[in-house]
Amino acid sequence: MKAVIISYTLEKLNPKQRIAIHRSLYSHTDYSNKGGYQYKRKGIIDSFPSLKLNRGVLIIPQKNKKEIITMLKKNNASVVSISIEINDTILH
Repeated sequence: MKAVIISYTLEKLNPKQRIAIHRSLYSHTDYSNKGGYQYKRKGIIDSFPSLKLNRGVLIIPQKNKKEIITMLKKNNASVVSISIEINDTILH
């Protein structure tokens, strides 16, 4: 399977921008009415198989590369991607 290692850094961004990027990438829980209601929000990564290697390092299928990189660059993150070939069972 063709895949991509995406490495990104958010060090030049302020905390509000960092949180916005992480919330759009990964799932999170929203609370409203002083915790009375909880809403599970899905991120981009939840819609396809992926593997988070470390902070800011992901392995995703080649076909989803454009979606992730576009979102990261739109939010001024520094991005590096490397194409690789992996076994299908590695991503979940």
